Amino acid sequence: MELKDFVKNVLKDLVDAVEETRKESSRDMHLDSNKDTRTVEFDIAVTVEDATSSSGKAGIKVFQIIEGGGDVSKEYKNSSVSRVKFGIYVDTLTKAEESIRNAQFNNVNHIESYR
Repeated sequence: MELKDFVKNVLKDLVDAVEETRKESSRDMHLDSNKDTRTVEFDIAVTVEDATSSSGKAGIKVFQIIEGGGDVSKEYKNSSVSRVKFGIYVDTLTKAEESIRNAQFNNVNHIESYR
């Protein structure tokens, strides 16, 4: 796998994972470049394998310390380990709480504009 493909795949998987989790979660979240405001930090070891195998498995995998399985195949492998570091900001308020707070704020501003 070429470096360009590796980077594209890691970034796509990362963004997709955050978006899927954001949609399924009661709290909003996003990738954040400011280390001081991140709620969760990740430092993940990723292996990239170019393999010639009768089982046909190759690609980007999150490194596992112990791996079990019953696949038997002849395989010639060239792998490298990279680290991917990123942070996610998770809102302290749930989406419902944020909606109520925004409605209250808008209501106060609406009343103030008539004074």
